[in-house]
This record gives sequence, structure tokens and C-alpha cells, in this order.
Amino acid sequence: MLKKHKCTLSLDIDKTTQKKRSIQYNIAQLTRKACLISQDHPNTFDHFRSDTAVTAEQQRQLFEGDSYVIHPLSLFSLYWDGVMTVLNVLHMCCSTFRLCFVIDYPHPPQLHKTDIFMLFLHLLALLDTIIKFNTGFFQESIRNVVMLRKQIACRYLRYKFWIDFLSCVPLQFILLITGNRISRFHLLAHLLPLLRIVKLRSTITNLHTVVKIFTLSFIWHRSIHHLVLFAVSMHWSSCFLYTPVVFTYYWTGSVPKGYNTFLKSTDAGADGDITKFSICQKYLQAFFVCLSTFFGTGFSTYKVNNADEFVIHSCIILYASLFMVYTIVFLLKIYMTQYNSTMRYNGLINQVEAYMQQKQFPKPLKERVFTFYTYKYEKKYYKEDAVLDCLSEQLGHEIVMHTCNRFIQKVKLLRGLAAHLMGELMSYLKPEEYLASDLIARAGDIGDCVYFIAYGTVAVYSLKGAEITHLEDGDHFGTVAMLMKDSKRIATIVAVEITHLYRLDAIYFRQYLMSNKIIRERVETQASKRMHVTVLLDEEFRRKQEKKWEDNIVFSHDFT
Repeated sequence: MLKKHKCTLSLDIDKTTQKKRSIQYNIAQLTRKACLISQDHPNTFDHFRSDTAVTAEQQRQLFEGDSYVIHPLSLFSLYWDGVMTVLNVLHMCCSTFRLCFVIDYPHPPQLHKTDIFMLFLHLLALLDTIIKFNTGFFQESIRNVVMLRKQIACRYLRYKFWIDFLSCVPLQFILLITGNRISRFHLLAHLLPLLRIVKLRSTITNLHTVVKIFTLSFIWHRSIHHLVLFAVSMHWSSCFLYTPVVFTYYWTGSVPKGYNTFLKSTDAGADGDITKFSICQKYLQAFFVCLSTFFGTGFSTYKVNNADEFVIHSCIILYASLFMVYTIVFLLKIYMTQYNSTMRYNGLINQVEAYMQQKQFPKPLKERVFTFYTYKYEKKYYKEDAVLDCLSEQLGHEIVMHTCNRFIQKVKLLRGLAAHLMGELMSYLKPEEYLASDLIARAGDIGDCVYFIAYGTVAVYSLKGAEITHLEDGDHFGTVAMLMKDSKRIATIVAVEITHLYRLDAIYFRQYLMSNKIIRERVETQASKRMHVTVLLDEEFRRKQEKKWEDNIVFSHDFT
């Protein structure tokens, strides 16, 4: 088996630039390398199919692209997208939380801890906007990455810049610092960050890219995707419950009464009044109401007295119902993906059972058939040929060597065979399963193959019926017939228990084993011993049978 190739040729940018030893130069080189396309990016080989193509893209970026333009498949882009994934989710959640839960009534607007945190998120989002002006993009029409800063800026300004910029302007912080008390301006300042909600799709895409670093499992990718959507949906729904009161407050400057009757207090006059509850109480009660809605158990909590609140609650119920339908479909898809082979096996067993019922199999035969299928497939059915047919010959040999590794270690006959020949030989072995008492080979039949025992036990009987020995894991039989001129078997083989064998046809036996001097001598020596033992046991068995027959004749004569 070939070892993994480790290239010793230098293919990085050091060849294209003059080497220096200054700290500034080293920092510049590291920065430049971080901005180049990298093979460590999870999506690199989705676009560039070979190391040579990646190296060519690096050279193209160096010579044709503007200086310090970031490749979308670079390590810098990967790490920054991971940071922005977390930042965007926090931004989407904190902006809605600040709008719907932090109300200063009856006091004038004040600076809160949430505003300080939002300022931090705004600054990082502004930095992301600057980085976007320096990050290349894929142009599908030419199937290439554009690395020219002018084209990057034109495209960004045309499509995404204004949403990114307006959503990260810290207008609310500016209004609070300047002492502005016009509530409608504060409403506008709170609504601008909500524009970042449209980046949810790109955020989920970046999340998938980050998850690829740790696992390529479809189930993990979709599960994390769904959990993030569920958490964000629950949070937004909790905030959405208070929008009639919040918008009225920011538009008129006063808090309306008769809304949010699910807010309960020991003070009867405080029920539904959001100014009488802490932020934590409001959020937890709204979260509980929405959680009950998503699982279809809390529709009775919606007691509304106003048309606008009724519309809001109806929208939440409708969205929750659709989301849970999507969740059920998602779980079914996950189940079918995870247990597809088991479901195929159950379908196969149903067909076998229907066939046996139609043909009126007796109960013992039915049990043997079920035992065979259970043992052969281990309750997982898949088309092995379809899985292996598309693989290269070398990769197929490696897989066979891996799956047969234990078997190879058990078989003493194969010791000394070259590794590459062993891989080829394994591809010609055909697996066969036998139940207890099944006849595998009959004495006197023409032997056209050799059997190797992977696991199980077989009994060996001579031509006259004498039990010679038992063969177990790692043993083989059928080699004697390969050496006989008439190719006839000298023994009968019967399975003692459920036995898994590998069959090797005579042509491959001679090609791979008998052509090896050491193995040929080993086969001939062992075959000679087995023939000698068989002849001796046959002779002993014959004498016992003759004596038994003579004793029966004497007993019969005395009786008469």
C-alpha cells in the first residue's frame, strides 16, 4: 500500500519575491499568505480540483490581482467569516432585543449596557464592510475569482453595501450621547440595525463552511443549521409579541393599556403593563408563550383585546405551525438518512417473508432463511457493488485490504505474499455464508476452488464417512484437489455452525499462490499431511466397520 505523498517542492510565494529578514517584511509576507487561496479552506477543492490548479490560482492572484486583495478561499476569509457568523447572529438578536424589551418610560431615553454592546457590534460590522471592499468574489459567467479592487467595489456598492452600512451605523448611540429625546428618531435608530436580518441566509452559508472544518456529516450540518434557525425564530417571535406596544410607545411617547395580557403580576392593576415588569420577566414570559406555540400546547395563552395584537399573534401561530411542519420533514429526512440501510433491510425481509408465505415454506426452513439473512446483512442492506464500482482500482484494493485485515492476519497460508499481490488476491475472493449442517463440498466432486474460513467451524469427513477433524478461523480447505490430477475432492466438508468463507477460484489460486515458491511448498506439505491422515483414518474406520459387521453376524447366528 502506498504511503501518503508529502511534497518537498516549494510552491508558495517565496519564489516570486525577494527574501528579506526584517520584521516588517515577515509580517507583510504572513499577511500576504493569509490572503492567498489556501488548500486548508473547506471549499477550495469544490472550485479547484487539484493542487496544481490551486497553485496556479495563487500565482494569478499575485501577478494579476491588486495588492492585499483577500481571496474568498483564503484562511483569512475563513476565519473572518467564522467571526462574522457569530457577530451577525448576535447583531440580529441584540437589535430586536433592544427595540422590544428596553423601554425607559416614563423616563427619557437613557444609555444601557445593551447600547454599549451594540456599539461594539456596530464597529465590528463597519470593519466587515471595509474588508468586503478588499475581498474578491466568484464571477459565474467566467468561472473565475475577480481580484481587482475597482470591480469588487463596484459590485459591492451595487448590491450589498447600503444594507451593510445602514445596519451598522450607531445612530442610537449618537442620539443618546447628544441627548436627543424625540422618540420617533429613536425608533428609526432601532429599526436600521434590523436591516441586518436579510443577511441570515449568507450567515447560515458561512456557518456551514465553518462546520466543514470539524465534520462533513450531512446530519450534523443540517442539525446545526436547524438549531440556529429555531433559536433565532424563538427569539424573534418573543420580541414580535411586544411590537404593538413598542411601536405605539416610540410613535406617540406613551405606553398603551390593554395589551400583553399574558403578563401576570401579583398586583392586579399591573397585568399587561410592560413598564411594571423587569426585562427578564418580560422576556421569559414571552419566550414561554412562543415556545408553547411552537409545540402546539399554548394557544390558550393568547387572549387579545385589540385587532393589531390579534394580527401579530396570528402571524406567530402561522409561522410556528409552518416551522414545525418543516421540523417534522427535517427529522424524517434525518431518520431516513441515518437508517436508510436498515429500512432497505426491512423491505428486503418483507419481500422474503411474502415469498415464503406464498410458497408455503415449513417453519424450520423459514427459520433457517431468516437466520441466513440476519447473519449475512446484520440488519443493514446496501448494494456493495454500486458503492465500489466507481472507485479506482488502487483505492478498491486499499478498501479490500482494510476490510479483510483481520482475515489476512488469521490465514497462515498467505504469509509471505507481497502486499501488492495480496491486495489483488483479495479482490478475487468471493464471500459465502453457510448455516449449521449445510454441505459445503462433497468427496468425489471436482474441486475448482479453494476455501478460506473467515470465522466459523467446519467438520471434515473422509470419502467413507470417517470424521477427520474440525477446521476453524484462518484455516483453509480444497488445496488437495488442486494438486490431484483428476482434481477430485478427497473429503466432505459440512458447516458445524454459521460459517463465513472466502472462495478463491482455481485460476487465481494457481496465478497468485502456486507461483510463489514458499507458499507452493507450504501447500504441498500440508496437502501431503492431510492425504496421509485421511488414508489412515479411512483405513481405521474401515476396520472398525468390518469388525462391527462381523460382530453383528456372530450375534445374529447365536440368536438363531
